Amino acid sequence: MRHVPRISEAEWQVMKPLWAKSPQTGNQIVEALSGVTHWNPKTVKTLLNRLVQKKAIGFERQGREYLYYPLVDRQTCARAESRGFL
Repeated sequence: MRHVPRISEAEWQVMKPLWAKSPQTGNQIVEALSGVTHWNPKTVKTLLNRLVQKKAIGFERQGREYLYYPLVDRQTCARAESRGFL
């Protein structure tokens, strides 16, 4: 079985827009979270970098922007989280 990264609650919030539609730029994700959280854009970018390091998301450089996409699906993460809780 493939390793499923442990995702924090804050990182989970960043994953939601990516699971809904991907790929997305960092700015699109910041915009999607603006009505949900009151995070500074730099905070969102930091969380994106953490998720890349955990191999939960991948990215592709397109010009001056990065397009982010999930490497793990929502159901797999939810199952891993619930197993970890039990």
